[in-house]
Amino acid sequence: MYQVFISGYRLAEVSHGKPYYVYCIEVLESETGTRYFIERRYSEFNALHRTLKKENADVAPFPPKKVRNSQPRVLEQRRAALEVYIQKMLRLPATKQQVLNFLGIEDRTSGASYKNTYKDTEDQQYVNTNTLGHQPVLTFHCDPYVQSNATPNSLPDVVIDGVLLGLYKSREAY
Repeated sequence: MYQVFISGYRLAEVSHGKPYYVYCIEVLESETGTRYFIERRYSEFNALHRTLKKENADVAPFPPKKVRNSQPRVLEQRRAALEVYIQKMLRLPATKQQVLNFLGIEDRTSGASYKNTYKDTEDQQYVNTNTLGHQPVLTFHCDPYVQSNATPNSLPDVVIDGVLLGLYKSREAY
């Protein structure tokens, strides 16, 4: 049994032509625990859909292409819709083998091998929608301005000093 998730997307830079977005697909083979990482363009998903539609009557609805496809909101909606689509198509016995072929995964029953599948994407940069997009820059173990043994004038008041310096060109006005 296979579990498939589209974990994110990234902008693929090419030496010729315009850059384009690819969707980062993660497939888990439950029986062996093998994980596959595959990248496919929207147009490749669309070609798969057209092929499945020709050969099978029972096909899940396909997410339409939008004009502004580079906005993060649109890309995320499309990612979620493509994930639902590919999961449904993988569950149908009539389309399972074609979906595995599309993903480049060798099915144990077919004995065939396919290209464009890799198992490690550590050096690939993509947007993973399941994680936070930021990290803390600086942290303190305690507040440096709150000290139990500090006297009121032990630390300079930089705000007051700055205002006085800006208004009166002197910090000694108070």
